[in-house]
Amino acid sequence: MNLIGAWRRRQRDRELLYGPKVLLPGGPEQWIEDSLDWLVGRFGVEPMRRRPVLPSAFVPAGYDGSERAARELCLKVCAWMEIPDDRIRFSFRMEDVRAAARSAAVHRLHAEHRELLAISGLQATMTPAEVRALAAAGYGPEIAVLSDRELAAEVKRSTAIRHETDPARRTALVQQAETIWSKPAGSGSRAAWLDLRGGGQEGTAVLLAAMTRADPAAVVAATAHELGHEVLWGYHLMERGRPDAEAMTDLFAVFHGFGIFLANQAVERVPGRRSMRQSLGYLGERGASDALAAYCFRRHLLWPETLFPVMPAELDRTVRIRTFARLAAMVKNAEIDSIQEGV
Repeated sequence: MNLIGAWRRRQRDRELLYGPKVLLPGGPEQWIEDSLDWLVGRFGVEPMRRRPVLPSAFVPAGYDGSERAARELCLKVCAWMEIPDDRIRFSFRMEDVRAAARSAAVHRLHAEHRELLAISGLQATMTPAEVRALAAAGYGPEIAVLSDRELAAEVKRSTAIRHETDPARRTALVQQAETIWSKPAGSGSRAAWLDLRGGGQEGTAVLLAAMTRADPAAVVAATAHELGHEVLWGYHLMERGRPDAEAMTDLFAVFHGFGIFLANQAVERVPGRRSMRQSLGYLGERGASDALAAYCFRRHLLWPETLFPVMPAELDRTVRIRTFARLAAMVKNAEIDSIQEGV
């Protein structure tokens, strides 16, 4: 048995599970510092003047998991981040809307691109009548925008397969496409932000999975992340194609005080399977913990106070250990820099 190889594989798997899910230029620690500099330069230090948002204080004691309660929580996140909510459509039927959008795309493919039917493996799970019913229920704009995306992506995939003459390359393209065809639309995602203006509508939409309503912390974390898209993408402050664009939306939420929610939700235990954990978010548990530490350290430098005001009890144990360790390293480095400057 190759013990070194096995250890390396475990380390790689742990990094995939707990570490950032996207490439962060300069490495996670440097990226966090540079990105916080950018956020402060763009939005000032005002978002950091308030203390970190504590789940015990932010989530209403009577939260019952209803759609009304979840939507009110979304609006509360908007108010805290000072983001106008009058043109944001919050809803909790993401799975249904994505299924309807894919089904609409398949129906259009059959009508408009018959030459690709022998190649495409995209499947409709709703009839045209069911799609129309969901649109009539108020989800028409979201379905229209998402179905346009689904159709364009599938036409591009199927056309590439159709025109590929190299057998090996064609096989690879088919395998890549089958990975998408075999999964439900939007699988693995808890929330999505949509710019409805591209479809001739006003405003934007934040779609959340129905299952998030049961966990108010998940509602807050997902909403804070998607509102990062509302500001950074919706106001054209950042290019969507940047490899770190999604990680920046996580950091945007941390910058506005929601770091506890983001860090606690970064890795979620799968019920009934003790050793299995499901990765959520883009910074990962390690990146979110490091970002929370950097946020607290900067607040401490701006307004001298305890590095962890009222916070430890609100953090998951693993997040707490990681955040404390990173904070200790930052304090030590600051002390060394201070000594060197005084020499």
